[in-house]
Amino acid sequence: MFTVTGVRTWRELRGENCICVDDIPQNRSICTSRSFSGQGLSCLSELEEAVANFMASCVRKLRDRHACCRQFTVFAYTSRFRTDLPRYSINRTMHFQVPTNNLQELVSAAVNALRAGWQEGENYWYKKAGVIVWDITDDSAIQTDLFDTVDRVKQRQLSEVIDAINKKNGQNTIKVAIQGESRLRSLKCEHLTKQYTTNVEEVIQVKI
Repeated sequence: MFTVTGVRTWRELRGENCICVDDIPQNRSICTSRSFSGQGLSCLSELEEAVANFMASCVRKLRDRHACCRQFTVFAYTSRFRTDLPRYSINRTMHFQVPTNNLQELVSAAVNALRAGWQEGENYWYKKAGVIVWDITDDSAIQTDLFDTVDRVKQRQLSEVIDAINKKNGQNTIKVAIQGESRLRSLKCEHLTKQYTTNVEEVIQVKI
């Protein structure tokens, strides 16, 4: 006697795909975070740039799965292992009345949340930062708000144009200005995989 699981296993062993993508539940949250090299970052503008890029990465993932988020959390903290440096952490959560996956709206909100938690006059070195988007819903089932001040139609049209340009010309061809150009220089990447096919300096060398 065959069970349902047994039949599916038999079919999969014969090369038949038995799992429909539509049956796979969406993740309840998306997180993008990085550790920074050296002591970390102590300048607000550099941390803003990093957070903006983290949120942009989350937005791309949301839009790829045709989803929106209602809430997100921005965090940044100093090293837990450096007892010779002052410690501090930023953890701010923002809520939207209308779920969104708009790049400008989310990046702006993330940067403002970071600024709200920033301590002026203190020399903190932030070793890690990140963004978590959550309370995710399908973009075809959005509950609107009567008092929403954003023109969602124009916002969606602009986002679609930006997506089309970026898909044709490469990621971040068009981006929010605060994302900057130098974020990769400060990321901790000691264990980054070698770029054998895209960087001539890292091409495999064979000695005979």
